[in-house]
Amino acid sequence: MRYTAIALLVVGLCLAGCGSQEEEPAAGGEDLYTQTAEQGELTWYIDDFDAASDASLEQGKPLLIDLYADWCGPCHTLGEDYFVRDEMKPVLSNYVLLRMDIDLPGGEELATRYGVRAIPTVVIAEADGTEIGRIVGVTPTVGEYINKLEEIGLE
Repeated sequence: MRYTAIALLVVGLCLAGCGSQEEEPAAGGEDLYTQTAEQGELTWYIDDFDAASDASLEQGKPLLIDLYADWCGPCHTLGEDYFVRDEMKPVLSNYVLLRMDIDLPGGEELATRYGVRAIPTVVIAEADGTEIGRIVGVTPTVGEYINKLEEIGLE
């Protein structure tokens, strides 16, 4: 059992190092990337809670915090399939978007702060980080995920 756990840990670490990063930091040194959709653009803050929090306060929008890891298959589904869909754009545009890698110090700290036990976890929060609601995992369809986000927005 012990050797199996060690083997899984080694494989996970190897897989985490093999992921490709398509996000490019924006000019000015801030960790942002812009995702283009047919209906417009979405800007994501990357591993920078403070900058996203400031933007949330300035824009008067809540935060959508995507807590993920590069080695997590469902996290890839959420980030590379669900969030890029044109039908998600109107819903996502209601939030300041933040992606936090839980394997990095800032992401690990947020995961602990929000008591994350499984990923992906999306936390909807006020600018100060006060949690409004959360979604754990992925739904079978993008439409169901949109419904969950909209339900949180109505609470």
